Amino acid sequence: MDGESSGGQLKRRRKEPSAGGDRLSKLEDRALGHILSFLPAKEAARAALLSPRWRHVFAAVHTVSLDEPEGTNTDDDDNRGYDSPSDSHRRPPPFPTAVSAAIIGRQWRRGVAPLRALRVAMERYRGHDTTTVDQWVSYAAQHAAPEGLDLDLRIWCRRALCNRPYALREGNNQAGPEPDMYYPPLCWSRPSPTVDVGSQSDDEDEDERDNHHDQRLLCDPPEYIVPRLLLSCAELRSLCLSSCRLSPPRTVTLPSLVTLLLSHVPDGSTGVKRLVAGCPRLTDLTLEMCEAVTTLTVLGGARLRRLAIRCCHNLAAVAVDSSELRTFEYRGAVPDSASFLTMHGDAGSIAYCKVDLCGAEATSEVEITNLRHLLHQFVNAKHLHLESDRLGYGFDKDVMTARFASFSGLRHLEMRGCLPNSDTGIIDAMRRVLEHAPNLEALSLAFHPQKSTEKHDAWGVYHEPDYSLEEELDAAHHLGYNRNLVLATPTAMIPCLRSKVREINLVHYHGGTAQRTLAKFLLCNAPAIDKLWCEFAEGPMWMQVQLMREIKGWLINKSANTHFA
Repeated sequence: MDGESSGGQLKRRRKEPSAGGDRLSKLEDRALGHILSFLPAKEAARAALLSPRWRHVFAAVHTVSLDEPEGTNTDDDDNRGYDSPSDSHRRPPPFPTAVSAAIIGRQWRRGVAPLRALRVAMERYRGHDTTTVDQWVSYAAQHAAPEGLDLDLRIWCRRALCNRPYALREGNNQAGPEPDMYYPPLCWSRPSPTVDVGSQSDDEDEDERDNHHDQRLLCDPPEYIVPRLLLSCAELRSLCLSSCRLSPPRTVTLPSLVTLLLSHVPDGSTGVKRLVAGCPRLTDLTLEMCEAVTTLTVLGGARLRRLAIRCCHNLAAVAVDSSELRTFEYRGAVPDSASFLTMHGDAGSIAYCKVDLCGAEATSEVEITNLRHLLHQFVNAKHLHLESDRLGYGFDKDVMTARFASFSGLRHLEMRGCLPNSDTGIIDAMRRVLEHAPNLEALSLAFHPQKSTEKHDAWGVYHEPDYSLEEELDAAHHLGYNRNLVLATPTAMIPCLRSKVREINLVHYHGGTAQRTLAKFLLCNAPAIDKLWCEFAEGPMWMQVQLMREIKGWLINKSANTHFA
């Protein structure tokens, strides 16, 4: 009996794995569709090939997300006649066709789930794609889920955010070369050379016309105008548009919209104002490279919790209800006016502020005064992020710190910028910064790499540096270490550094003279530090080891937690 009983248990145990089967396939279509919605649409559609059980699961996917691969050639009409039959079968379909197929593929199946998100990023947009893109947007608006729709449509998705690179001035405050001399502009076309038609073949003439067409297309890209149907979608919760024209009607009705991002939008201040006015629940607003926007007003309706303005270089005035504002981000040149930003309401609730100054380094007294007025709006911030061409920009000037307010609520200060070896004012600038942050607990410094020897000509064309083999090996890393250099040891009685600062982070530390002097100043005057994190720039291991030992030797608290990468 015992033998039979044990034998029966053994048989049951052997059946258990097969009895369990494919547990994932036993889930409802709704659950499987929710799981597949976290994948790109191309990967989610492949699930239909697993088995007949998965054939209709794609219809339950509530998120369609497709990004056009980089370098994809969408001009199939020009290439179709030159491909061999074998090449035409291997070539993937045009990206707009793939997006339409993903939408149609979920529509004809049974049990279609309402659409929660449609995310499409196109590398190239042609005028004949207008009808197709309109169909995507209309489908999303008409089949939006009751709980909300997120629409992310990026035309020309790889356009540069800004054509104003960081540009340091030399030590004598003389401006260096213009940025466009060593950075390619966003849009350029070389003047057509004089061509002898009689000596040029038909093929060369056709190539010349194609090149001219491509350059003209690059400089004058076709615009996509958003259908007005979208601007009255009651379910729309998040809207991200890039390189699209809004052309909003006088009345916009988006009662559920919470998040709005506009990038490279050609509409002016009036169009953006109409759109924002029709979003009473808007809490998150981002403007990127909107050159036609000169004023921005968010008053009397939406109460933002986050406002980000990036590279809107013609924006002259911003007025916002700050009663519920928690995060503010700004990237651009130093404002032209001290009244650039006007906050209505209590701004004391702002916890995070980021100010990123792009373009050429500004040194005039007026510009530094305007920067000081901008920063004074965020004296109660707990986390302050300052980024500029030069680390500590402006704080070495008396006009900045003479009337600078105390950031008594600041707990984390993050500063990013280049620190040239010839910079001798960084210690004084850092001392002034820390003196105005009495309760600082964490300090993060990220060093921008110094400008490389790469050059572009006046047309923006890149030219390879003429390196010898030895120079090429030396240029392969950014680390530098001079063991014979004697560093000064400045001391300062800075209250926060002596008793409050517990954490220091150094990012892209390459061991230049100014960086080592700054690191020694901070570590030798901060006995309360219990956490140090340092990320080195690329370079040989022996240099990293030497710099690591040097940094550890500067630490006063030898039991502090250190991490080097």
